[in-house]
This record gives sequence, C-alpha cells and structure tokens, in this order.
Amino acid sequence: MATSTLWSALAVASPSAPIALEGETVAQLLTLQALIGNDTDPVSDGWLESDACAVRLLSGVLLYRREPNKYRNALFAELVVDDYAERSAGKYNDIYVEEAVSVMDAASSVPREITDQRIRMVAGFCALKDKNLWTTAGNGSRLSLARFFRGAALSSLLKGTDEDTVAITSAIDAHTASRHDSVAP
Repeated sequence: MATSTLWSALAVASPSAPIALEGETVAQLLTLQALIGNDTDPVSDGWLESDACAVRLLSGVLLYRREPNKYRNALFAELVVDDYAERSAGKYNDIYVEEAVSVMDAASSVPREITDQRIRMVAGFCALKDKNLWTTAGNGSRLSLARFFRGAALSSLLKGTDEDTVAITSAIDAHTASRHDSVAP
C-alpha cells in the first residue's frame, strides 16, 4: 500500500490523521512504561484527564490493576469502540488483509525511546478506535482492527490478574451497542 493510501486508510471516518506522540505525552508514557509490571509504585490519577488517549488508557489500566472497583468506569470509558451508528447504516471501512498489517504498524508507531510493545498496542488502539476499520478473515468473518488492538493491549497489560479481558470487552461492547439500533456487538 502506498504511504498516501495508508494514511488515507487511517484517516477514514475522522477529519484528522492520527496524532503523533510527542513532547509531554512521550514523557508521561515513559513514566508509565516504568510502572508496567510494578503494582506497588503509585500512579497519578491525574493522567486520567490527559489530552492523550494513550496516557489515559495506560494510566487507567495501571490504576485498575491496583484498585479495580475505584477505576473500573474510568478504564472502561477509554476502551469504548463506538462504531455502532456507522455499522447499523451498513458502513464499514474495509481494507484488504494484506493492507491491514501496514495500517496496524503505522497506527502503533511510537517514538524509539518507548520500548514496551504493550504501549505500541495502546497507541494502535487509540489511533484506530474511531476509524471503523475492518478486514475480512479467510473464513469470511470481519475483524475490527481497533478491537484487535484493544484485546491484545488489555490482555497483555492485565496479565497476572484474575481479570477476564474477553468478558470486559464484551460487556463494554454490549453496553455501547445497547445505545444504538440493529447492530450486534
């Protein structure tokens, strides 16, 4: 896929292309990166108010690991993929399987100093969550690229806990779908 076509695919369903991670966002993600896998050091709940989806989501997961009941709603709000209105209108932004890898790679790009692959998955989810991008598997079923990143990021970040990431994402999708007509989660 040509670069301009790649960015067109990423920009679908949104007036702006994915926002590059830079400056303060990178600094915050580097701080959060050091806290992944460390459930004892404090995480600032102020990061839940960040302008950057990746910072809100990553801090939400880390806070949720420490206090699930307190941070459940904050985390779950960041995990919403609300493409149900488009889908009920029959609109899916389909890309070929061959293009999906390039699109996902571009969506999950982060500055070199961020080395944790889980942050790449979070960045990929944030870049794609509002794009309604889908690819078709060999058996004919559709795969949402945003939901793929969401599941991969969440399960890797909640590894070692008793949390069922499939149940979490299914509940979020069911709740989101219930606000719309005619599309199953």
